[in-house]
Amino acid sequence: MTTVLKTPTTVTELLKLVDSQVTDPLHPEVIAVEMQIEQYPGVREGGDLFEVYAPVICKPGLLQPRLEDWVKTFYGDDYWLAAWRTIPTTRQIEAENEEF
Repeated sequence: MTTVLKTPTTVTELLKLVDSQVTDPLHPEVIAVEMQIEQYPGVREGGDLFEVYAPVICKPGLLQPRLEDWVKTFYGDDYWLAAWRTIPTTRQIEAENEEF
């Protein structure tokens, strides 16, 4: 199961938290993730769709199955992960630009 840290109240606070825990921005120990979570019966049939932003500790293996398990555990069987993406921090973007 994915370890989700205490979630800050704004995206800016989230990115600052992630930056404070990362020693190497090209190989981060923690990443910021945006998840879209959908509720049964689905948004087209009147269900709910909402976004969750969270810091996630990096571990070996695929991230999507861990996020899906977290959604089921935290919200229940009527919810699923509709989409997700990582949010790069300023330090990560600057480190990638410096490398090339």
